[in-house]
Amino acid sequence: MTTIENPIVAVHSTGDGPSAWVAAIKAEVPGLDARPALEITGDDLARVDVSIAWKLPHGKAASFPNLKLIQSIGAGVDHVLADPLRPTHVPISRLIDPFMAVEMTHHIVLQILRWHRQLDRFECHKAERHWPLSEAFDHRHLHVAILGLGTLGEHLSRALTALEIANTGWTRSARAVDGVATVSGAAALDDLLSRSNIVVCLLPLTDQTEGVLSAELFAKLPKGSFLVNVGRGGHLVEADLIPALESGQLSAAALDVFRTEPLPADHPFWGDARIYITPHIAAEVNPPTASIVFAENIRRIRAGETPTGLVDLGRGY
Repeated sequence: MTTIENPIVAVHSTGDGPSAWVAAIKAEVPGLDARPALEITGDDLARVDVSIAWKLPHGKAASFPNLKLIQSIGAGVDHVLADPLRPTHVPISRLIDPFMAVEMTHHIVLQILRWHRQLDRFECHKAERHWPLSEAFDHRHLHVAILGLGTLGEHLSRALTALEIANTGWTRSARAVDGVATVSGAAALDDLLSRSNIVVCLLPLTDQTEGVLSAELFAKLPKGSFLVNVGRGGHLVEADLIPALESGQLSAAALDVFRTEPLPADHPFWGDARIYITPHIAAEVNPPTASIVFAENIRRIRAGETPTGLVDLGRGY
């Protein structure tokens, strides 16, 4: 592997920009030369060996001729793969940060319990200034299908089990996970859906999973089921959701991701009380903890070792 003299880490992030990330990574690796990617020009382009980015403008990664790793700021890498000029010989790593797994689990459990305990109904009674008759909420009737069983799905499954909420994880190909009930393959998915009244989507967005949350999938669930999508907006066929709610096939849905973000002001999801919407905050990436992971991958790539979170480019995740 070619040694780059005085290598540079190029950093890019949308939203608040790269400054917080540059500071966090430098705090984790004192003396590291880390700079905003869009400010790197001229001869310094050839000194970049690692790109740490979220939605780097298309073509920018290709301007680093000696790039050795593209590190995603996030668990998803669809934003990297979408770049038609991406240097295909450069490995890609997704972020695997235990902090994100905890945050994601908190969000999903909150949404499931909100639906199960019918908090929306009680909020309406509060406005009317009276309470309904007391009732019991029997969690024994719940079964959660977790679509996607990576780090986030595993953590969620164990948390649900600790809360005595039955759950099963589904993966495309067979995978055994200690302490987690799992099934795999298309036939097993149909069976899982038929006995699950809650579906949580944690899948990566690939050609195979685009539009997976559709009327066809909803029809395989018991009537009145609950949908949670915290994967990507592209997983949901948005035109199929409200009809599924109107028919009663779904009773509610919690969406943290959308095909267009931020959600347009005229989007029908805003006005539907059966749809719980949040602005892609289920598992915010935390610079201080993520930078620990990034620091290790910088060390590994410069030592000629395999980085963590390496993406299988044939599968897209």
